[in-house]
Amino acid sequence: MESRYGVSRLATLVKRENGVQVNRFGGVIFTRSDRQDIQRLDDLRHKRIAAVDRTSFAAFLLQYDLLKDRGIDLDTDAQVQFLGFPQDGCVLAVLDGRADVGFARSGVLEAMSQEGRIQLARLRIIEPVQRGDFPFLVSTPLFPEWPLAAAPHVPIDVANRVAATLLMMPPDTPAARAARYYRWSTPLEYQHVQTLMRRHHIYPYDKPEPISLGAVIQQYLLPAFIALAVVLLGLTILYLRTRQLNVALHASRQKLSEMAHQDPLTGLPNRNLLEDRLTLALAHARRTGFKVAVCLADLDGFKAINDHLGHKAGDEVLQDVAAGIQSTLRASDTASRWGGDEFVLLINDFIEASQVEETMKRVLAAIAHSDAHSGGYPVSASIGVSIFPTDALDPHTLFKQADEAMYDAKKRGGNCFAIHGAIHDPGRQTVAFPAQRTRTAS
Repeated sequence: MESRYGVSRLATLVKRENGVQVNRFGGVIFTRSDRQDIQRLDDLRHKRIAAVDRTSFAAFLLQYDLLKDRGIDLDTDAQVQFLGFPQDGCVLAVLDGRADVGFARSGVLEAMSQEGRIQLARLRIIEPVQRGDFPFLVSTPLFPEWPLAAAPHVPIDVANRVAATLLMMPPDTPAARAARYYRWSTPLEYQHVQTLMRRHHIYPYDKPEPISLGAVIQQYLLPAFIALAVVLLGLTILYLRTRQLNVALHASRQKLSEMAHQDPLTGLPNRNLLEDRLTLALAHARRTGFKVAVCLADLDGFKAINDHLGHKAGDEVLQDVAAGIQSTLRASDTASRWGGDEFVLLINDFIEASQVEETMKRVLAAIAHSDAHSGGYPVSASIGVSIFPTDALDPHTLFKQADEAMYDAKKRGGNCFAIHGAIHDPGRQTVAFPAQRTRTAS
């Protein structure tokens, strides 16, 4: 579509599989676990192979390309049976002994296992590869998930609004639930998909040029010279126009990226970016043994500021609080606006809980001094803290426990913080540290 019709990519689909967000997929090559004669890709010669269709990208072309690179031509060196969709038929054909080897898209085997239709132990992946945090068994390189694209006649402002809407769409919206996806990301690079299609002469790269440029020039020298001059002039105009459009597109993409990852009022990371950073932080903590703290801060009595001074003053107070919190954290930590007057702090790479306690004291003090636009009303917050891996091991539980601890801090009168584990374990150290109150409203 891009090569033939000039469509442009706006966003790439992100799925949530096995608890992990994925925007890539690959192919898998498998056999029965009791087939001792099939251990390597080289053993696929002269074997019966089950695939869905010759045009299937993830369930045939990826495997075809991988084996071609290993010197195995499926058209001549094996017996390929195309069974049609769904891909489940290829899996069952291998298990039933009707085929020696099967091809499928990554995730199909795990899905059939979760449905209770197969036992993964009865299958063996041939030369599996590890692809970072990719959650599925895979044998091939990974390729980007489905893109959403715009036709060339679509105005750029319409395309930008569509892309912005998708990038900011939460995973629990009716549209996301109906389409069974998690969310959308900025578009990935699809060049290696195009390279694979060119390598195997897949449409629209399946037809050679009918005549070379050299032959045309030799046969029609004068017309070719005139045409070349016209082309050069056209290319010059096109280059200047393209450069102008690229500058506008770069600025547009930069704005889209900011809209997708930043809170428009405070400039802090929004929920999407916070969730991504928390996922990375937990993965890093599991490797290094460091701890991660999720801290939920809710301003005390903020409604009074909005009610008496107006929402403009309330927004200015939120901006001051955001700047104050940001100034107390390290570059490796994250402060995010969660919504309304709630903020989430992500504290990384520490060992002792006392380090978090000291940080919370500084945060409370910074919030207490964020009263330049509060009209004399005191500004303070109640903060709940949950620590990985001491209190919880997954993001959902960490947020839930931080919320419980925040309400405990509220019950203590606010302007303090509470650590979830200390609330439920009296033997641990102090759970709340009040900050110095600012002046009260007259």
